[in-house]
Amino acid sequence: MTSFPLPAWRSPPAAARAAGTLCVLALAAGAADAQVTLGGTLDLATRHVRNGDLGSMNSVVSGANTTSKLVIRGQEDLGGGLSAGFFLDGTILSDSGAANSPFWDRRATVGLTHQRYGEMRMGRDWVPTQLVWNSMDPFATLGIAGANTFRSVYGSRALGQAFGSNAAGASQNPTLRVANAVEYILPGGLGGFNGALIATAGEGGSAGAGQTKGDGFRFGWAQGAWQLGASQFTVRNAAADERFTDRVWGVGYDAGFARFSLAQRRWAYGSDTTVNSLFGVSVPMGAGQLKLTVLRADQTGATDALSANDATLLGVGYVYALSKRTALYAHAARLSNQGGASFAIAGGPATSGVATAANYFGGQRSTGFELGMRQDF
Repeated sequence: MTSFPLPAWRSPPAAARAAGTLCVLALAAGAADAQVTLGGTLDLATRHVRNGDLGSMNSVVSGANTTSKLVIRGQEDLGGGLSAGFFLDGTILSDSGAANSPFWDRRATVGLTHQRYGEMRMGRDWVPTQLVWNSMDPFATLGIAGANTFRSVYGSRALGQAFGSNAAGASQNPTLRVANAVEYILPGGLGGFNGALIATAGEGGSAGAGQTKGDGFRFGWAQGAWQLGASQFTVRNAAADERFTDRVWGVGYDAGFARFSLAQRRWAYGSDTTVNSLFGVSVPMGAGQLKLTVLRADQTGATDALSANDATLLGVGYVYALSKRTALYAHAARLSNQGGASFAIAGGPATSGVATAANYFGGQRSTGFELGMRQDF
């Protein structure tokens, strides 16, 4: 990350082409005490995935260890312990050079922060459940071994029924981020306690199309070797105006020689539930880090057949730091479906959960390997 005073800032050609970036810099240019930070990450990997008898596929992918992104943020000291700031964070699809949609898909917020009273924030931001879930996963929910492998509207019946088993539901369901949010975040210095409240305005749209009407919270404690967290987000305009609940709890312990984590995430919609259980281990090894994970998806539905559609993911990875900014990594994973479950590791041949489809994948196994490089800037 690079910080610099706004009056001396000069836009590089690439950033100048981003209209959102220009607007932010123009609005902030008159603030003598403001600072803008420009940074991000480029992460690329080669990936090989085999989906049972459907065959295998090779690809180059972006963000398998850390999301490839561009981050622009600013802060202005208003005095008396109060500051104002903005945060723009957008995914870069570095394998193709394209940007995601919306451009600032990861975060786009403005807020006021007081050292004693906390922060009020508005805009597009992470749901509290994803923040707790991500903090417990050794793979930070990314790559072929990440804990979001089962976050699929095609594989999880609870997600598919609530937001639609289609491309819009897959990309815009509110289990990662939400738009039109208002948040309150607790200040630091509370003896290790942290937390937040969030509410989002549906604005008359559909949750499956990114217009979520919902509310939630997160609460945690981190002190010494221990980390604990719990969170919930309730969507009140899911399909048929029925509520969808997303709940997470997790416990992490750093024993020095290794960090252990245990967490669970539960999605519920009507009679359908998907419960994801995670056990993770991260072991420091000199300049590197060994990561192991076991993830289980247990589904419950209206029939015994639906309740039998479970899956298990085993993952292993190694990250070697060449410097503070650059790292090499390798990940491997194996996903086993039970019953008619059709979860698959991303990057393989197309699969289907429809029994009559030519690429039906129910009950089969998906395996993958990826090797990549990450560089922060």
